[in-house]
Amino acid sequence: MQDDQASDAKPQSAKTLAEGVLAWAKRHNLFDKVPLEEAFESEQDGFSTGEDAFRAQAVEQILRKKSINLVGYNESDKKVVIFTHGKVSKADEKILPFHMDGITIEYIQGGVAQVKGNPPPPQNPHPFNLRAGRYTCGSSIFPAHCVGAGTLGLIVRDQNGVYYGMTNNHVAGACNNAMPGLPILAPGPLDATEAACDPFTIGRHDRLLPINDGIPENIKIDVNWDVSLFRLADIDKVTSFQGTVFDTPPDVATPTPSMRVKKFGRTTGFTKGTIVAQSASPVPVQYHVAEYGIRKTVFFETVFVVVGDSGMPFSKPGDSGSLVVADDGNGRSVAVGLVFAGNEQRGLSFILPLPEIMKKLSVEIVSGHHV
Repeated sequence: MQDDQASDAKPQSAKTLAEGVLAWAKRHNLFDKVPLEEAFESEQDGFSTGEDAFRAQAVEQILRKKSINLVGYNESDKKVVIFTHGKVSKADEKILPFHMDGITIEYIQGGVAQVKGNPPPPQNPHPFNLRAGRYTCGSSIFPAHCVGAGTLGLIVRDQNGVYYGMTNNHVAGACNNAMPGLPILAPGPLDATEAACDPFTIGRHDRLLPINDGIPENIKIDVNWDVSLFRLADIDKVTSFQGTVFDTPPDVATPTPSMRVKKFGRTTGFTKGTIVAQSASPVPVQYHVAEYGIRKTVFFETVFVVVGDSGMPFSKPGDSGSLVVADDGNGRSVAVGLVFAGNEQRGLSFILPLPEIMKKLSVEIVSGHHV
């Protein structure tokens, strides 16, 4: 796939090729009904399918019919991932390019990132876990003034030794609207059933990183991180252990495609998957959170896409805020991100990189706490 006019400069990396695909797709109007074309300026001539004009036209027609939702890349595997609305068929595969300049092109159905409220019932017996009587990470939480549920991702500490719970803004930050001191309940009000432990105030909202709608041309999207902190009310009532499976690792690392990852969340519990791509452009995320009356599209600069093992979703609604943990390749577990969005229909999860979050909030990870 090169542009209609051959270019002397060939992509030297998967990221460069992915950016070329985006520019080419924008110029040829190949995006689905998502605001991806507003995510970037088309500064390149793009790329083309070669000198065969008939083949180039056929590729363009296929991708216009399938519609492109997102383009990502995997630098370590030299791969570009094109996420499409429609499924690429066996017949399509005979025409679409799968290799270019030593880089593989992969097609995955999906790519639309969504944040939804009203989570389904948990797949585990309970949406929370207790370890020696203490509330674990990976369990249900939500503000006291709404009926909903999300996930306590991890425990962090600031330079003054104050302990906080970390989750998504759209979980405990009321989508930008939480006032300091707002009680955060555990389990969340949706999960406060006859079979639950007694709900308690696990902490109170302290601060957040915002989720502001607007296209990149009009607003600074680098402030969008969908994270909130609540100050823990009693650190003896919580543990850094993730559900029933593993402790929060002490080290934070940058997520990279091909990493094997795991998480423990309120809805799906313990799941495993693989980071398949990093987005090559800002990602438009569709928010529809009825609990807060929120319906908007928010762009995020740095997003990674995870596919669950064995065709199972890595996360579902209610798992928002879950800590994502990876194997660093040397047998060591590292914390790499937070689940914040998904596409349940296609089994995709979207995560934000943890190192940048920790830096922006000036906190450090807490591990080994009452484990």
